[in-house]
Amino acid sequence: MIRITAGTLRGRRIAVPKDLVRPTSERARQAFFNIVGTRIHDARFLDLFAGSGIFSFEAVSRGAKESVAVDESRAHTATIEKEARALEVPIRTWTSDVLTGIKRLGGEVFDVIYADPPYAYDRYDELLMSIDTNLALAPEALLAIEHRRRTEPFTTSPTRLRFLRRAEYGEVWISFFTT
Repeated sequence: MIRITAGTLRGRRIAVPKDLVRPTSERARQAFFNIVGTRIHDARFLDLFAGSGIFSFEAVSRGAKESVAVDESRAHTATIEKEARALEVPIRTWTSDVLTGIKRLGGEVFDVIYADPPYAYDRYDELLMSIDTNLALAPEALLAIEHRRRTEPFTTSPTRLRFLRRAEYGEVWISFFTT
């Protein structure tokens, strides 16, 4: 079980799928949402590589209008759907490879996006460029991509997104981009 750290669902616990290897630490999640700040209020949130969906639950708990959780595992999205129904929160799921899911969601506008690929992921540039070219992004949208400490996985230059900052939390680094 993972604990929701703030907002209307603070302290509630959600199930972690059995095969989920590395949920993002509570400290890194809190730091991410501290950086996002008031941007989360009434935001449309996109949770890529959703896993347990904890970022979606944190987002709606903190005031997001809704969240869309994308994960390629049907077991993961089923767990997220079950928890969302139980907590009566506006979280939709897509069972899809993330790059395919991004293309399918192209017409929807998102304010805040969090991507948490597996550590062995080797398509960071493709992920960044797919978000940049295929998603409708709100003005001043914020994108955060989690990656392993001391890595620089981005070698391409997106058209709409620009690098904002990197936050470092133990073994996790989060690179932020904005429109």
